[in-house]
Amino acid sequence: MSAIASGVEWGDMVIVSSVIIGAATFLFRKYIFGAKPAQDLTIAQKAAATQKGVNAAVPRKEYDSDRDFVLKMRNAGKNVVVLYGSQTGTAEDFATRLAKDIQSPAVRPLVLDPELYDWQCLASLTDVELVIFVLATAGEGEATDNMEAWFNALASDPESPDDSDIPEFRRADGHELDEDMPLQEISYAMFGLGNNTYEQFNHHARVVDRRLLALGASRVGERGEGDDDADIEEDFARWKEATLPLIRQHLGSSTPLDSGDESAPEPTWKVVEVAAGQQARTKGEFFEGAVVAHDSRHPFAAPVTAAVELTPSADRHLLHVEVDLAGSGMRHESGDHIGVYPTNADEEVDLLLAALELLDKADVPIAARATDPFAPQQSLFPVETTTYRAAFRHYLEIAIPVPRAQIKSLVLPFARSEAARSFLRSLAEDKDAHAATVAAGCMTLARLINAVRDAERQAGTLGEGEEPFALPVEAAFELCPRLQARLYSISSSGKVHPERPTITAVVLQYDSKTEQSVQAKLGSRRCGVATNYLLGALRYLRGDRAVDLEYVSSAPRSGFLVTDNSQLPGSDASDVVATKDGKGYAMQSFTVQPAQGSSTNVRELTMPVFIRKSAFRLPADNSTPIIMIGPGTGLAPMRAFIQERAQAARENPGQPMGTALLFFGARTEAHDYMYREELENLFEDIKQTAPESQIITAFSRDQPQKIYVQHRLAEHAELVYRTLLNGQQKLNGAPKAHVYVCGDAKLMAKDVSKALTALISEREGVSEEIAAKWVSDMRRLSHYQEDVWS
Repeated sequence: MSAIASGVEWGDMVIVSSVIIGAATFLFRKYIFGAKPAQDLTIAQKAAATQKGVNAAVPRKEYDSDRDFVLKMRNAGKNVVVLYGSQTGTAEDFATRLAKDIQSPAVRPLVLDPELYDWQCLASLTDVELVIFVLATAGEGEATDNMEAWFNALASDPESPDDSDIPEFRRADGHELDEDMPLQEISYAMFGLGNNTYEQFNHHARVVDRRLLALGASRVGERGEGDDDADIEEDFARWKEATLPLIRQHLGSSTPLDSGDESAPEPTWKVVEVAAGQQARTKGEFFEGAVVAHDSRHPFAAPVTAAVELTPSADRHLLHVEVDLAGSGMRHESGDHIGVYPTNADEEVDLLLAALELLDKADVPIAARATDPFAPQQSLFPVETTTYRAAFRHYLEIAIPVPRAQIKSLVLPFARSEAARSFLRSLAEDKDAHAATVAAGCMTLARLINAVRDAERQAGTLGEGEEPFALPVEAAFELCPRLQARLYSISSSGKVHPERPTITAVVLQYDSKTEQSVQAKLGSRRCGVATNYLLGALRYLRGDRAVDLEYVSSAPRSGFLVTDNSQLPGSDASDVVATKDGKGYAMQSFTVQPAQGSSTNVRELTMPVFIRKSAFRLPADNSTPIIMIGPGTGLAPMRAFIQERAQAARENPGQPMGTALLFFGARTEAHDYMYREELENLFEDIKQTAPESQIITAFSRDQPQKIYVQHRLAEHAELVYRTLLNGQQKLNGAPKAHVYVCGDAKLMAKDVSKALTALISEREGVSEEIAAKWVSDMRRLSHYQEDVWS
C-alpha cells in the first residue's frame, strides 16, 4: 500500500516539475535559446551600410539615430509618419497624396520609406502621434522589398503569422515596454493595395494589421483595401472619406476634411530654370557618380544584343529582346524578372509640353526641389539638373489617366473661367462621368488640359475677370508619378545563358471609344509605354528611319529620333498624323541613345535594366516531374525552365529526370506559335531521359469552338494524373510534382486551378473540397506556383 502511495506521489512530482520547467522555458525562451536571427539586409540597407563602411552582411543591432524615424518625425516638427510598402511606385504615390490631403496645422505628416528606418523604433510613438501604413502586396502575397525587414519582424512565422514571436521593440527614452503588448500606446491607420485576381489578396496589409492589433496597437478607422482589378482610385477615395476625419479627430484637429476651398494648393516642388551654361542630364540617367551594385534604383545600361519579331505573319507584334549583362555584376536564375525603364514616346512628350505651353523652352535646364525642407526626397529627379523635355520623356508617367481626386485637388483650383470650372467639377465630383470620360478614354494630363480648353472655346468669349485655363508646371510634376520600371518574366535560363536574359512581350495598342478621345490631338489610339518602347528599339536596330538630333536642332539635344514620319523632327510631334504599319499599329516616335563607343555605321543601343529575384523556381531535384501551363507570353519562364532541363538531360544522360509537360496556348498554330522549332528540339533532348515529356498545345481560333489550356488539361487527364503521382499508387494528399502557371490571372489561372482540382477529384475518387485542399497544400509547399498578371 505504501509502495503504491509513494509511486503516485513521485509521479505527481514529475508532472508538476515538468509543467514548471516547461512554463519557465517558454517565458525565458529568448534568453535560453536567443531571439530569432534577424533577416538579411535588403538592397537599400546593404548600400547604406556599405557607404558608411559597415559590414553589410551583419544585421544592425545597436541603436542608430539616423535610422530612428520617430526622431526624424519629431525633429521635423511632424506628428504623423506615413510609411509605404511599394514595389511599383503606386503605394508610394498614394502615400504622398494622402499626406497632402491630411495636411493642416494640427495634422503634420511626413512620408518615409521604411527600408531606411528601423522597425524597433515603432514603440517610441506616443498617443498624440500616428503612423499610417500604405502597403502594396507583391507577388503571391509577399511583402514589398522595402517592407521586408519590418514584415519579417512582425510576422516571424511565415507559415502561421498569428503565431509569430513578439518582436523586441525599443524606445530611445528607455521606457519599459509591456512584454506581451509592447505597442499598446501607439495608434495607426492602414490602407492596402492589391488585386483580387490573386489568391492572397492584400495579404501584406492584412497580416501587418493583425499583428499590430495583437501587439496592442489601436487602429484608427477600418483597414482600407484597394483592388487594382476594379477601381483602386475609388477604393482609396472611399477609405479616405471615412478615415481622414477620424485621423483629424484623433490628433485634435477641428479642420473638416473638405472645406470646399478651391484655391490653389501649396506646391510640393519648386521648379528652378538653371543658368544655360550648367550641364543638364538629358539621356535618362538614373544616378550620378559611381555605383556599388546595380538594382532598381541604379539600373544597368545593358546593350541590346537582339530584337526580333517572333511571329511576323501574326496580326500582333510579338517581340523577343535580348540584353547583355556582362560587367554589371548581376546574375539571374530561371523564374526571375527583368525590370526595364522605358521612355515615353515623343508624340506624348510634345503633346504635354504644348499643353503646358513649354515647347519653346523644352530644352531649358531645370531643377525641381522640394518646398518642404524636411521632405525625405529633396529632388524630384534622380539627377540634379535635367530639362523639361527630358523630365517628361524619362522620369514621369505622362500616359496614364488623371485620378478623380487629383482633378479636384490639383487641376480644378487653376480654372479661371466658369466653363473650365464646370467641366472639371463634373469629372471631379461625378465618379461615373470620370469613369466614362477619363478612365475609359485614358485621358492623360495633356488630353485633359486640351479638353478644358475645348470647353472654354465652345463656351465662347470669356467673362469679365476670367482667364484662359493654364496649369503650372509645378502642378504637372505633382500630377505625374515617377515613371516606373516594367517587370517581365525572363524567358531564358540563367544557367544556360548566364549574362543574356531575354524578354518576350506583346506590343499593346488599343483604340479608346469615348468622344473626347476621338476628337483630341493624336486621336483615339492608346499605346502601352514599355512594349512600344521595345518596338521602337527593334525598329532602330533593324534599320528604320532614325534622325541624328545633334545635327537638326539648335537646342542641346542628343540621340536618334526613330520615326517613320517625314515631318519629324522639324515639327511638333503631337501635330503630325501618326503613320501605321501593315498590322495597323501606330508607329510612335522614340528618341534613343546609341551605345557608348558605337560607330555611326553600326546601330547599337542600351536600355536601363535590373534583375528582380523571384520565388518562381524549378525544384532542386531534376527527378521531380513538372507541369507547366503558359499560354501566350506566359510561355516566357517556361522556356527558361525547359532550356535548363534540356541542358541537364544532355550533360547527365544517366541521371533520372522527371516528366516535363508543357501546355502552351495561342490564337493560331500557323501565325502565333512562338519558339516552336526551339521548343521541339529541347523536348527531344528531355525525352531521352524522361520519355513521357511533351508539348500539348491549345490554339483557340483554329476550330469553331474555342479551346484553351484548361481544356487540354482535362483531355490529357490520364497523363497529367500519372505525372502528379510520380510513381505512387495514390496521392492521398498534395502531389510531389510541381505545377507552374504563368499568364492571365483574371480568368486563365483560376480556370487552370479549377481544372486541376476537378482532375484530382475524379481520379482520386475524393470530393472537390478535398482535392481543392490538396491543391492549396501544394501552394503552401511551393509545389504549385503562379507568375500571373491582370
